[in-house]
Amino acid sequence: MSNKHTLLLTGATGFVGSAIQKRIVADGNYDLTIAVRNINEQSEAVRIVKVDDLKSNTDWNDALEDIDVVIHAAARVHVMDDTSADPLTEFRKVNVEGTLNLARQAVEAGVKRFIFISSIKVNGEGTELDKPYTEDSKPNPTDPYGISKYEAEQGLLKLAETTSLEVVIIRPTLVYGENVKGNFHSLMKWTYKGVPLPIGGIKKNLRSLVSVDNLTDFIVTCIDHDNAKNEVFLISDDDDISTADLLKEISKGLGVKNKAVNIPPRLINTAASALGKSGVAQRLSGSLQVDITKAKNLLGWNPKYSTSESIQKTAKFYKSNLIGHTPMTLQRPLDIMFSATGLVVASPLLIGATVIGYFDTGSPLFIQERVGKDQKPFRLVKFRTMKVDTASVASHLADNSSITKLGKVLRKTKLDELPQLINVLKGEMSLVGPRPNLFNQNELIEAREQMGVYNVLPGITGLAQLSGVDMSTPERLAKKDKEMIDNITLKNYFSYILNTALGKGSGDAVK
Repeated sequence: MSNKHTLLLTGATGFVGSAIQKRIVADGNYDLTIAVRNINEQSEAVRIVKVDDLKSNTDWNDALEDIDVVIHAAARVHVMDDTSADPLTEFRKVNVEGTLNLARQAVEAGVKRFIFISSIKVNGEGTELDKPYTEDSKPNPTDPYGISKYEAEQGLLKLAETTSLEVVIIRPTLVYGENVKGNFHSLMKWTYKGVPLPIGGIKKNLRSLVSVDNLTDFIVTCIDHDNAKNEVFLISDDDDISTADLLKEISKGLGVKNKAVNIPPRLINTAASALGKSGVAQRLSGSLQVDITKAKNLLGWNPKYSTSESIQKTAKFYKSNLIGHTPMTLQRPLDIMFSATGLVVASPLLIGATVIGYFDTGSPLFIQERVGKDQKPFRLVKFRTMKVDTASVASHLADNSSITKLGKVLRKTKLDELPQLINVLKGEMSLVGPRPNLFNQNELIEAREQMGVYNVLPGITGLAQLSGVDMSTPERLAKKDKEMIDNITLKNYFSYILNTALGKGSGDAVK
């Protein structure tokens, strides 16, 4: 391989992918290309190529141009509960068929190495105490996600046998770090709020975790290490931890008292089973350990950061995000003044649209419960632009055919947003802020929660709308919301309002 590799990174906007991108750019030793769905992404540090979702027929030709190493971090990690499709089928479409399609095209493009970020779920859901998984352990995936990852691994290794492609498979344990989501994030949230979690008595289990910093360091090691080709590696930090000690480290990082309650694990398991949450109980009270001797001996790699310091660093970052925002002093007085004035000046339009709306749908106002500041519900008011029987879903999921003739005019002119001035005047919204989402948008809620987006009032317009970022990309939207919140100034406040009034950006776009 050449001295300076040209890399393609998939999943660059995800938790692990964004950390990989940050590390590679900081190193400056590689030419990096990232594949994204929205071409509005811009960066001076990387080449950005637009691709469709990870599918069996996705065209990767442009993205693979002049690439010699692929780092494949993109994956489907869950299937929404409200889908009627078989979960395993849905996981396979992306994690197996999509992955192997990319790998086959990588072979045709002359790519030398394919680094696949798999999952410890390929090995199973848990181990006996002090009997860690090794690379020689028999795979035992038990859920659709783990099965799909294992099938992708097998397909890649088979491809490596018949082509010149070098495959590196990495199975990380639970990954945590800055911007972590899921159960780890929940533990930090409830610990910071002083909730007495009933898991302080889980002291005899051991879990192998891996900080995102250690994981990215290992991935970079695998880019050009000769001994990594066609190998499988289990990766974690170098020290395991019990659930009780995990809570202690989180508390230290947050600077709060650990109020965990010591309830016997057997009682927790019994209660969880009765509630149908035995899987959650297993992750909290069971053991899952891995042996990283192979990575150490074969590649000479050792984790740079201990579990203790990494957990505390993660908790400190979480806390800084919660308290780092200083609101613009004049925002609320300006909201009151402009919303009151707007309602008076626009009253002829409001009355006219209401009257016409009665003839259009018979119900001119659309009132919907949305997530407000501190995740409290409020009733958002808009002019109705869709048929009355349209399902209550996020706008990007709605069918374009649902929009009425009047609705098209209202959306194009953004007059459908005018009634929200009532929400602003009532203190439920601001003129400028994150667009309020529905309570069933779980991915977006999780992403926004970890970014501290719900610490401020939602808004009618803002940076995301003007940047063309909507709710179809939850993580990207949350990051854009966070960027706006952290940089709100009087100048930006007026700029967002003026640009929206001039017709720039979009509201709740329908695909």
